[in-house]
Amino acid sequence: MILSSDGAVAIGRQQTKWRIMLSATSDTAVRLIHPHDGLSISPDHPSQQPEPIAQANAQTSRKGAARPMTTADVPAVAGLFLKVFRGTDKPASTDLKGYLHALTLGSPSYSEAAGTQIYQQQDGLISSALLSVPMRFMACGNVIPGRLLGVFMTNRDSAGAAQLNLGLRPKKASLSFCDSASPTSARSLMAIGGKTIPMQNLEWVRTFRPLGALLGRLSPRLLRRIDPGLATLARPVDAFLGRLRGGDLESPAGLKVQEMSIPDFLAHAPRLIAHYAVRPLWSEDELGWLVGLAAQNTRLGAFTIRAIVDHTSATIGCFVYYASPGRTAHVLNILSLPGREVGVLGAMFRHLEDTGHLEARGRAQPALMAGLGLQRWLVFRHRAFAMALTRVPEVNDAIVRGDIYVGGLAGEDWSRLMCDFG
Repeated sequence: MILSSDGAVAIGRQQTKWRIMLSATSDTAVRLIHPHDGLSISPDHPSQQPEPIAQANAQTSRKGAARPMTTADVPAVAGLFLKVFRGTDKPASTDLKGYLHALTLGSPSYSEAAGTQIYQQQDGLISSALLSVPMRFMACGNVIPGRLLGVFMTNRDSAGAAQLNLGLRPKKASLSFCDSASPTSARSLMAIGGKTIPMQNLEWVRTFRPLGALLGRLSPRLLRRIDPGLATLARPVDAFLGRLRGGDLESPAGLKVQEMSIPDFLAHAPRLIAHYAVRPLWSEDELGWLVGLAAQNTRLGAFTIRAIVDHTSATIGCFVYYASPGRTAHVLNILSLPGREVGVLGAMFRHLEDTGHLEARGRAQPALMAGLGLQRWLVFRHRAFAMALTRVPEVNDAIVRGDIYVGGLAGEDWSRLMCDFG
């Protein structure tokens, strides 16, 4: 959000977009802590000025209360989403309402306390909503509740936004995180004890075919009338640049990339992140549910999982991405046994190049930096702030030293709300 000098929120012709997400974490499953108060998080200090109200009783009708979202609220929340983020006031499609219901109310870890919160005025209008997906996390030896916070939306209602904002402070044993916070959101979280997660504000971009990738970025905006065959003409230029570049890392000796089934991924994923003090619990039912939702996001490509095995056929890592040969591979998660990250990254990048992708994109993490730094034609750029908020001292210590695994399937990038329903 953009704040004016007096703290009021300036809203342009399109409603301001704010996304923030949240989750809870734990280490080895020793005991289960149930959420008594739950967690709530809210937008960039939404102190926006309400529109002028002509009559006194109109102001009274705007008062209301925050409460958990129910199935009956889905059509209204879907309509609010379209109005705020898509600039249309039409009724929501069956597809959007079904997806929104599954996203907000379908988690195996769902509870009202950790679920989506809405603000309903006295006249019945739902004027603000903060979408969230409950998740369980391992945090320093305990299973604790949390939630991934997604889209925040408000129909120019400062009272509703402020009410949802009151739940931002953590309660009891819980942890919240977001991987899409704006600078204003990050400052708001830090003001109440939030911590930045090291490195994960950065997105890496690894280019395989520079001219083709450049044309791919320009074509949606500037080259709409140019024949698609232009991309074909870029191939010999990219091949020549590749020869000039030289010296790229080959796939590490003895490592192979293989197809990985969803059941195998569900079995291996918790093992591959078990060395993090703070990490998603990723039980079979919860991770399977997330994979099912992520696979619906076909706008980014085909949801794909690949395993990386060593010379003994043991799985040392895997990666989850949206495959889109001839375009960009959007990498959600790179999982690796500790100390094998360089090899896993090398094998992954070689596979993505060999399968015809122009470039690959993903989130930086401390454990990946050594391997990413060895890649040529790779750049970093600021994507959004990754933040975590908890009252548990041990978890705060783990966050500060980067001993936390979030992002991808434990983040927002897989959601269809980010790029669909336009």
